[in-house]
Amino acid sequence: MPPCLRASVSPSFVFSSASERAMQRVKITPPVIQIALDYPTVEEAIAMARLGVEAGVDWLEVGTPLIVWQGIPAIGRLAKAFPDYPVLADYKTMDSGGKNVERTLEQGGHIMTVCANAPDETVQSAVALGKKTGVLVIADTIGVKDQPARARQCQQWGVDIVYLHYGADQRRADESRDSTQWLDEVLAAVSIPVGVGCFGVEDAVRAVQKGAEYVVIGHPLISRPDPLAELKRFVEEVRANYRTRTS
Repeated sequence: MPPCLRASVSPSFVFSSASERAMQRVKITPPVIQIALDYPTVEEAIAMARLGVEAGVDWLEVGTPLIVWQGIPAIGRLAKAFPDYPVLADYKTMDSGGKNVERTLEQGGHIMTVCANAPDETVQSAVALGKKTGVLVIADTIGVKDQPARARQCQQWGVDIVYLHYGADQRRADESRDSTQWLDEVLAAVSIPVGVGCFGVEDAVRAVQKGAEYVVIGHPLISRPDPLAELKRFVEEVRANYRTRTS
C-alpha cells in the first residue's frame, strides 16, 4: 500500500474542484509524519516534497515562510502537484481563524493551523468552520505558558490535533530543550491526537515512544547533504518506534 494511503482520502478518487477535495475529511492514522516545506519558492518546496513522498511521509506542509513569501496560492500549487496527499497550511493564525479555514478550502488544502495562544474566539471560529467544511484544525502551542491547560481547553472547543511546538528562536536560545518537554503532561490532559515538532530523529523517536500520534520534521534535517537518506531514516525510525499511548 502506498504511504500516502495512511492519511489521505482515496488517491483514486477524482475531485471536481479544490473545495470538494478539502471537504473529504482527512483521517488521522498514527503515526502521521509531516514534512515542513519552509522555503521561499514553490519550486523548492515541490522539489523537497517529492523527496518526502519518496521517503514515505504522509502529509505535506505549506510552511509559514512559503505562505509569507508566495501568498495563499502556494497552498493550491502544492495541492495540485500532489493530489493524493493531504496538504496543511501553516498560517500560525492569530486572528480571523474562520477566514483562514475558508482560504485553505478554496485552495484545495485539507488542514490548517491556528495558534493555541490566539484569542479564544479565534480558535473557536477556526474550529466552527473546520467542522462545517471538513478542514482539520490544528492548535499550535508555540509560546503557550501552561501547555496542558491550554491543550485541554482547545480539546473542549473541538480542535482536531494539539501540536506541541518549541520554536526556532527558543531552540537557538536553549538547544537542550525540544517539544517533548511538555509531552507527558499534555498526553495526560487530552484524548485527542497530540503532535510534536521535531528537530531530528532522536526527539521524534522519544515522542512516538511516548504515544505522540503526529510528528513534523523540516529544517535542519532536510538541509543536510543527503535529505532523501535523512528522511528515509526518519520515517523508518518513527514507524518502528511508535507506541500507542497508555492512557
